[in-house]
Amino acid sequence: MKRTTAFIFAILLLACINGRADGQFGVKAMYVDFRTEVRTLSSIKELASEAAGLGFNTMLMEYEATFPFDNNATLQNRYSFTKEEIQDFVSYCSGLGLDVIPLQNCMGHAQYILKHDRYAALREDAKDMSQVCPLKIKEAIPVFTDIFKEVAALHPSKYFHIGCDETFLLGSCPECAAYAEKYGKSKLFVEYVKAMCKIVTDMGKIPVIWADIILKHPENLGELPKELIFMDWNYGWDVNRFGKISNLIDAGVNLWGATALRSGPDDIYLTQWEKHFNNLRDFVPFARSSGYQGMVQTSWSTSGAYSYNYGMKNEILEMFPTRSVYPESGFNILIEATSWAFSHEEPLDPEKFVKEYAERKFGFDDRESAILWEYFTMPQETVSARTGKDAKGRTIGEVISSARQMKEKMDALRPSSNKKEIKHLRLMLDIRLNYLKFKQCESEFESEGYNESDREGLKERMKAICREGRKIDRKFARLNRNFLKPGEIRYLQHLRGDKMDALYATLARDDR
Repeated sequence: MKRTTAFIFAILLLACINGRADGQFGVKAMYVDFRTEVRTLSSIKELASEAAGLGFNTMLMEYEATFPFDNNATLQNRYSFTKEEIQDFVSYCSGLGLDVIPLQNCMGHAQYILKHDRYAALREDAKDMSQVCPLKIKEAIPVFTDIFKEVAALHPSKYFHIGCDETFLLGSCPECAAYAEKYGKSKLFVEYVKAMCKIVTDMGKIPVIWADIILKHPENLGELPKELIFMDWNYGWDVNRFGKISNLIDAGVNLWGATALRSGPDDIYLTQWEKHFNNLRDFVPFARSSGYQGMVQTSWSTSGAYSYNYGMKNEILEMFPTRSVYPESGFNILIEATSWAFSHEEPLDPEKFVKEYAERKFGFDDRESAILWEYFTMPQETVSARTGKDAKGRTIGEVISSARQMKEKMDALRPSSNKKEIKHLRLMLDIRLNYLKFKQCESEFESEGYNESDREGLKERMKAICREGRKIDRKFARLNRNFLKPGEIRYLQHLRGDKMDALYATLARDDR
């Protein structure tokens, strides 16, 4: 009997270690991305309060250039927080029972570091600032020891995320290519990651990395530190997209999963809502059944890729994110859906969840709830001016007609509460419809059938589209006031309307 009891206890202990004793995840985190769309301190406090109320126990923060560096102050941008603000936020989260984990990239996604002359010697490529050369371990250690310590000093969490995802340049410089040819890309990656992990463990913390690269190059997985946590990000694809996930599961490593409520191909003009709901429905149960210890809800303000304005000798004058999305202010329903999925063993039923949410949050009846579900399942694809069609082959005219019908239904809804959330959803549709009308004009202007006699009609249509865009800008500013820092609101307004203004200016120019 004693032996049986001891055996049962051992099994339960192993289940607890794997985060599966009660079918729940030990870590349930909400991710905040400040690479673009920097939020106000009051806004992220509200998010933290909401997260705690929904059962999240962790905030994962990617500050990038908004962190108040001291020894590395050149990294800060115009939107950086003060040390006092970070301390205030971490203390506020602690009072809510939320652990705040910082993410500090040290290999891939290092553009905001490597664009500065001070760190240029670490680049894998002279003109592509995205990656630190993994062979420059000796040079990187003092740099990232200093950076890590600055970030860790304001975060008492036992975890420290060091990124290491999407190292697209791995093995590309001549020295790295020769090393990879001899030892393999896995060895090249692992040796650098080991050095960065040692900085973290020397600070008394547990390192976390994204799992995509070691999944792609798993040969030297066993050489990485046993305490290292791997975060498997899956935003709606096959679980083996980066490589065989069984390599990590069978190795018994510490695994966290990550879903997304904003990710590609989402941009400022479209959101693929149904993909994100289905991501929760499909990936979270897989992660739970596979013994993942934690889950993170990511929310990407940009893809992390940039274009550059160069000066002399590859000096970076300005860096531009290649994609932006609608602010997280409009995504409350997906935040709550994520909380539900992370906390329930049964898979999320997106339609059921949306309709119950619509009744509970907005006081909608069955008919109105069905309209909201229709909104979230409305196809949203990228459109091409060259082909005049979207990615599914529908003409722009057909897409516009569908969007207009949906707008009529959404405008007719009468929520009894949480009206601002519905305003965000309507505005996102208005932005998309405004953009689609522009793409239709652009497609006609660029077509082989265009002739000068069409100019006046297109000009008037574009004039109306731009005028409508200014109204959208005002709505956008009102809805996101105190959510985003003011400069970020202006930037997104400019980004959304610049191409439209340019086409109108072209058509209105009297150069015939």
